[in-house]
Amino acid sequence: HEQPIIGMKNCHELCAGEVCGREWSAREWFVVRKAEVQMSGDGVLLPCIRMGVEAREQRVGPNGLEDVATTKVTHPLVKYAELFTHNFDLIAERKSAIYHLRELAKASVL
Repeated sequence: HEQPIIGMKNCHELCAGEVCGREWSAREWFVVRKAEVQMSGDGVLLPCIRMGVEAREQRVGPNGLEDVATTKVTHPLVKYAELFTHNFDLIAERKSAIYHLRELAKASVL
């Protein structure tokens, strides 16, 4: 799959270790890591946020797929989430959906 940044690997390219030898399922979600509202010198409120991506492996449970309590840091989707988080602002400049998600998070802070 095409990635938002040239040279950024997808989760299958990051695959290494015991996870890669078997079929797996996982999900990612966007999270607000830090949120605050600052005030400019002339009284304008400025929302400041830091966003990220988190990943959890899923296993089949009694009610279908359920998140595993702790996903290993070596899991390829966790590695991808870390890369995405590290490059979040750059990705938001290039992908309108991520930009608008970040703007929605800012509006929610206010």
